[in-house]
Amino acid sequence: MMLYRFFLVFTVCLCGCKESLPIVKSPIRQTSNEFIQSFHEGVRLKLKGNYYEAIDRFKACLEKQPLDDASHFALAQTYLLVGNLKLAEVHTLSALEADKNNLFYQVELAYMLRENGSFDEAAELFELISKSRIRNTEYYLAAIDCYKRAGNYSKAIKVIENLEKARGNHLEAAIRKHRIYMEMGRLKEAEKVLLVFHKAHPKNTMVLASLVDFYVQNNDQSKALQMLKALVAEDPQNGMGFLMLAEYEYQQGNRKKAGDYFYKAILSENITVKETVSAFDFLVHHKEDERVEVCLEVLQRTFPDNDTIMIVLGDYYYKQASQNDKVSKQKALQESIINYGEALKINPNRFDLWQKLMYMHYDAKHWERLRSVAEAATRNFPLKPESYYFGSVACNQLEKYKRASELVDIGLSFIIDEPILESDLLGQRGEAFFGMGMPEQAMVYYLEAIDLKAPTAAYLSFNLCMNMYQRRFKLEEALLLLEASEGFEQLHGVEDDSFYLLKADLLFDLERYDEAFYILNKIDAEETNMIIEVLIRKGDVCAKLMQHEKALHYWRQARQLGCEARKLIEKIERGRYVE
Repeated sequence: MMLYRFFLVFTVCLCGCKESLPIVKSPIRQTSNEFIQSFHEGVRLKLKGNYYEAIDRFKACLEKQPLDDASHFALAQTYLLVGNLKLAEVHTLSALEADKNNLFYQVELAYMLRENGSFDEAAELFELISKSRIRNTEYYLAAIDCYKRAGNYSKAIKVIENLEKARGNHLEAAIRKHRIYMEMGRLKEAEKVLLVFHKAHPKNTMVLASLVDFYVQNNDQSKALQMLKALVAEDPQNGMGFLMLAEYEYQQGNRKKAGDYFYKAILSENITVKETVSAFDFLVHHKEDERVEVCLEVLQRTFPDNDTIMIVLGDYYYKQASQNDKVSKQKALQESIINYGEALKINPNRFDLWQKLMYMHYDAKHWERLRSVAEAATRNFPLKPESYYFGSVACNQLEKYKRASELVDIGLSFIIDEPILESDLLGQRGEAFFGMGMPEQAMVYYLEAIDLKAPTAAYLSFNLCMNMYQRRFKLEEALLLLEASEGFEQLHGVEDDSFYLLKADLLFDLERYDEAFYILNKIDAEETNMIIEVLIRKGDVCAKLMQHEKALHYWRQARQLGCEARKLIEKIERGRYVE
């Protein structure tokens, strides 16, 4: 039913309405006990969530009293709950026909019309309601928005003008009028609306921000900059203003000025988490280290209970760990772990946090902590195979081989088309069987992992060969496996030096001393510990080749570099190789 038809039949007298909305009447005026019981039963069923049964009860009421407004309205509200907007509208209209002066019914009908997409009709009713509710801007704004959605801009502006007459200079009215003029393409009028409001309220930052946005959209950069500077001058703690200035300067290619404003935005402590993260990332990316250090404290102080900020801090320190020396790395890793841990306390339902924390403990070689975190992660996310992988790594390192194998079995049961993780889990099963003294079975699992040809295959080959060497198990096969992965080791986490050192050790144990010495000469080590290892092994090879003076030369060089290993000292004192 069209609203204008409703107005022709019923004259809605709103002028006598009270300030507060009338309460919907109960049908207590009815003389029928059966009617009252049916109505109250409907209310009870509705409250319990038995909506369709409630609908039947309210319909029964209307069969007895077809014009009862309360029954119509209760039925309308129940239809809303089951998503039948059309019938909800019909019965609200019927309730209003029975009680023409009920403002509550009028408001509900207006919102229903809006939900049903009848924007013009909804706007007319909201506008009518607003005339009796001049102190409440909600209905003015609802009317404006409905007219706007209907494309009836002239009527929307008229309602805005009525609101301005009723309430004076009104921010929401000004902003809406500005946007409507923008949509109509009347740019001068759109600008004028904001300038008039700005003149009356020069400290209103929202209007200043809207003016900036207007000038940016219309390529008037000088005016935009002027307004932005006025904005932050008026409100030095306006973080949004500094962000807009930063963005403006960045667009102009002024990176330094952009950094200055991003820094001030963070220091204002009144921008959103997302905006703070964006500004902080800019400073980190452009290596403004001194400012970053200050911002770290600001972030912790401003957002002490925000998991996103804790993750940002964790990510920052983790990145620092990869760029610093050994001592600084450990400190940065610890800070990273602390922040991820705090993030998990705030929000334990994010698996990505658990995963990050497990990676941290893995990198720091905190095996007991890794095991504990992995176990907690499996309790919270039992279907995630990654947690079982990290748990198996920790257990293998802690020599809890049986438990490591059990975790691998569980993790593999949740694998679906994840060859890398499947390969890594099989590798850990192989590691566990080596630990349990079953090298044959261990080798089977390792080879199965390598056969999956995951990107980590070369790394797994290296680990397999290292296990075989340490246990003096099938050394010829170990050497062949290692040589098969040569050329890929650098890509998958195995340093050149470690690769060649293992190859030299295998050749040495196979008594291929000349080849071992040749491989050792290929190692161009920079770290002192690696240089010492190479020198000791060169000495060992020379001793086996009966080149005793050369052997002593290499061993003494290793000792001069600070190695005081008992076996090395014994080799030097005896002048020969010692097992």
